[in-house]
Amino acid sequence: PFSLDDLDDAFASLKTLKYSQSVSIHDPISGKPALSVTAHRAGYVVGAAFYVFQRIQDETSVVFTSVYHIAKELHLDSSTLLKHGSTPDVLVTHPGGPAMGFLSRLYGGLKPVLMTPVVKVAEKTLIETILAVLRRDGNVLMPIDASGRVLEYILLLSQHWDRHRLAGAYNLCWVAPMAQNTLDYARSQLEWMAALLGSQFDSQRGHPYQLNNVDICSSLADLDAVMENGNPTCVLSSGASLDCGPARDLLLRWADNPDNAIIMPDSSRCTLRAGQKSLQQETSLAMPDEEEDAAVMIGSALQQDASLSEYSTAAQLMMHWCRAKLEEREMDDVVQVDVLVPTRAPLAGNELKDFLVEEEEARQNKIAEEKKRALLEEVELAKGQLRLGEEDITPAVVTSENFAAKKAPTPMAIGRPKKKSRFDSTLFLKFSKPLHLTFDVREEAVGVSLADSTAKQGVGESVGRSGEVLEDDYGIAVNPDHFKDIVTGVDSSKLGSSGRVGEEVARRGLGFGVQGQPVVSSARGGLASRGENEADLDDTPDEMELEALDLSEGKGIIRGRNGRPPIKVTIVPRLLEVLAEIAYVPLEGRVSSRAARQSVRALQPGKVVILGGAAGDESTDMAIDEVKLLADSVKSYITNSESVQTTSNGDSAELDVGHAAFSVRLVDTPYISPEEMAKREGNDDPPLPVEAFEAQLGEYTVSLFDGVATGRKVASDGSIVLAPRLFSKDAQKRQANIFVSNGEVLLTDLRAALIAEGMKADYSTRPGFAQLVVSGKVIVKKDQESGKIDIEGPLCEDFYKIRSVVCGQFVTL
Repeated sequence: PFSLDDLDDAFASLKTLKYSQSVSIHDPISGKPALSVTAHRAGYVVGAAFYVFQRIQDETSVVFTSVYHIAKELHLDSSTLLKHGSTPDVLVTHPGGPAMGFLSRLYGGLKPVLMTPVVKVAEKTLIETILAVLRRDGNVLMPIDASGRVLEYILLLSQHWDRHRLAGAYNLCWVAPMAQNTLDYARSQLEWMAALLGSQFDSQRGHPYQLNNVDICSSLADLDAVMENGNPTCVLSSGASLDCGPARDLLLRWADNPDNAIIMPDSSRCTLRAGQKSLQQETSLAMPDEEEDAAVMIGSALQQDASLSEYSTAAQLMMHWCRAKLEEREMDDVVQVDVLVPTRAPLAGNELKDFLVEEEEARQNKIAEEKKRALLEEVELAKGQLRLGEEDITPAVVTSENFAAKKAPTPMAIGRPKKKSRFDSTLFLKFSKPLHLTFDVREEAVGVSLADSTAKQGVGESVGRSGEVLEDDYGIAVNPDHFKDIVTGVDSSKLGSSGRVGEEVARRGLGFGVQGQPVVSSARGGLASRGENEADLDDTPDEMELEALDLSEGKGIIRGRNGRPPIKVTIVPRLLEVLAEIAYVPLEGRVSSRAARQSVRALQPGKVVILGGAAGDESTDMAIDEVKLLADSVKSYITNSESVQTTSNGDSAELDVGHAAFSVRLVDTPYISPEEMAKREGNDDPPLPVEAFEAQLGEYTVSLFDGVATGRKVASDGSIVLAPRLFSKDAQKRQANIFVSNGEVLLTDLRAALIAEGMKADYSTRPGFAQLVVSGKVIVKKDQESGKIDIEGPLCEDFYKIRSVVCGQFVTL
């Protein structure tokens, strides 16, 4: 286990990067920059990035991207992978497609059953599905993550609610314990979001995440208060796996109503349950007996021979939906899944004894720490009283002589007159108002529904008799009817003199009554003053906070308070019958498998490592192997099939990459080896310089140079000296010409050049090669593996024209 110091050290070592910002990693031996790391936008969630690693010595680049999205969304711009990740030496990527592998049977493969819709179509489908449920007076549950993709969904629905003014008919709620914190943080991250949202904020049209039509709820109690109006509700709730969180609790509430719907826009949490073996053991110990099972109202008990499913509840629902789509049928009216239901029971037996022993030990340790702390405080107090640690602990005796000596000015002070300060230090104290300590408390009265003779909780307000006008500190008359209650939001000036302020406060269920007592909603929906329900107001939040604090220790035990015994919280597997509608809308923010194959081809990497491969003991019967499809697609246009590797979790891949670039200095004097020097005895004529032939190739100048390293280096920069070989004239004549092209020569470009010459050219592909049939008699073939181009046909005028066109694509050296 890690300590808090380890966590602090880990967070202190983090470095924040902006998009397109590079950071250099230095070589620990030489201390020089060795590696450059640059982050670019991935387009999946706020702050998601793919990374470009570049070795500074030879500019070898490695692009690492796992999840990315090349389409633009509401709150995010598209990924810049095609712009900043092209032509890398190594590409480490993911095959794409939905997060849940089982969905690849629908949306994956070369011939998918369902085509992955574009973003706009998926957004329209999601909104139409939600409104169809709300119009039949049903509720919608969308299990989502806590702070990632939820920003896209909540912005989409909020804009639709605002555009069509649906807030009066349907509730839109975001339920998560940290929803308000997530929203506050998202409002400060506009620079990482789409440029359109930033321009909206800059043009003072309001913040895009103001979300005026969304009710932010931190618990189900807040949601119940919102749903008291009786309107159908769409809830975005955290707990995407449906095994925990508010989403699981809402599933248990709404699963038995066929008018409700469970819509899943993201399948990232439709996975295996974490810690399946330990979870199976815990739930088997927590299985209730028949009497206890009769008292449990949600679901039914699992059968004796049935075991807990290895998949999460969301994954089980998703599999039922997928099977219905694969079989081209409607889903069953009733779907059975197993859920983890939390239950509470008094602690008893050995567990209670062990818990009481631990509590007693903790109490004794706390008492010992308090005694130790009190002792240390007494020691520090005694040190302060005795002035321990000072050099002179004897108090000095003040006499009239030494007092006069202290008061006597020094010679320097006598020689320089004292300058009078222009600022009167007492001026501020004379004419300013006194300062008081302020505390963050709620006032008991804020100037509404009170008699004029009652003193308000303001600063310095006078107390008058009935009928008199109140005045503030500056002598200005104060009319309470002109003020708005900052707690209830009631504007008394708009209610006239009918005395309906108390009725308006009672209708809202918040604020203060006629006697200045807080008014709250009672359990029956009525109203009561603070005096009647004061205990409930004070105890309920405290009890919830204390329970959360107890459960945060990880023991699953709530301490007994107010005469109640300790309670143990456990999870019990239950078989739940889901009558609600199940739907999936692919809006995951991930690149599709087909688009991933096209993106890898467009990047033109030297070597490819594909993540997510299946291990030797894993079965791929339930899903299409998208990793294999991507690997086969890459091998079709990469010459070396060994350049493609697939890895599974925990495996490592070794790659040999690098440009082997060195700084060299070319000389034109041929190099003569010692053996050749011995043969040239008696021949003192130095060899003639060799001038390399240069040819223009696009923006560059190329030449053929056959040299040898002389073993010397340039003293100024350490460059290696290369000299041309010493060849005889016969050997130079036997050298074959070399054809160099500016990039790969494509048959499509050759076809365009041949058509410009007035010849007809037809393009076709065959296994292993592609070809052009020119004028019905000359064939230009290109091998797909080696890239070699051959010309076949009768010797005629067209043959030589075609050969000249093909050779014109190269430079001869």
